[in-house]
Amino acid sequence: MVSSIVGNYLMEKGLLTGEQFRDILNEQQKVRVKLGLIAVAEGLMTQEEADRVNQLQAVMDRRFGDIAVEKGYLTEGQVNSLLKKQGNAYLAFAQAMENQQLMTIEQLEQILLDYRCENNFTASDMDALKSDDVDSILPLFLPVDSEAYYGIAGTAVRTLMRLVDTGLYPDKAYIMQKTEDENGALQKVEGEKGFVSALGGKGNALQFTASVFGQEEFTSVDEDALDAIGELLNCINGLYVSECKDGSSLELMPPSFKTGIQGFESRKMLVLPIHIKNDCVDLMIAIGDEIEMK
Repeated sequence: MVSSIVGNYLMEKGLLTGEQFRDILNEQQKVRVKLGLIAVAEGLMTQEEADRVNQLQAVMDRRFGDIAVEKGYLTEGQVNSLLKKQGNAYLAFAQAMENQQLMTIEQLEQILLDYRCENNFTASDMDALKSDDVDSILPLFLPVDSEAYYGIAGTAVRTLMRLVDTGLYPDKAYIMQKTEDENGALQKVEGEKGFVSALGGKGNALQFTASVFGQEEFTSVDEDALDAIGELLNCINGLYVSECKDGSSLELMPPSFKTGIQGFESRKMLVLPIHIKNDCVDLMIAIGDEIEMK
């Protein structure tokens, strides 16, 4: 998820083309993050110090960490800590950027200072983003005091990543009474802590999601495609209900769907825009309230 968030931000700023982004994602699958890049990202070494060690490695048959310790740049404990972070997705993205000679980790970190400022994120928020953990990232995009939605939204995003698009990413969510989606599906979950969730979109925004989940190539968002979206909601909500540990009893109602609507309405619902491939779909959640397709 972090690769998509950062990559799309760079493209929005004109610092990366779509083709370069695709190349980076391909490269990211093959890279092993270098210890020097992690050390620079963690502020333990400067880029110049890392380059110096890399140059020494070219003429010495020794590991980066061993040379860095000998030169006094790192301690043994720091090397061991850095080694554990080599599988981090953000660092792999940064390594792919360097491999493609697009920018260094220091340059990327500098650009992300603007991203942090634009989103009013703290240093801890940025650490959560770079962790690439859905449960840590999602709260950054939800409104203040929206903890009640975390579990449902988290299950939905994780399921969509697993079943539809591993490269999806969220946009800033908001509390709303009405959306302008033109089609979609919803499902009511009844019980003491009941809720309604829905997936909607404009035009053919749901086409890719329906095609991948339904394992059928839909050419438009018709009733068959929306039937697949309804089944996807059923899958998401079924997983959430099965994972509830608080002893509450919840029952899934049959999903419903409509085309040609003017939007979804509720007295109060969370709307989380999710970018899936080249489209944006809305995940809607109302807790203890209804959602209607108008």
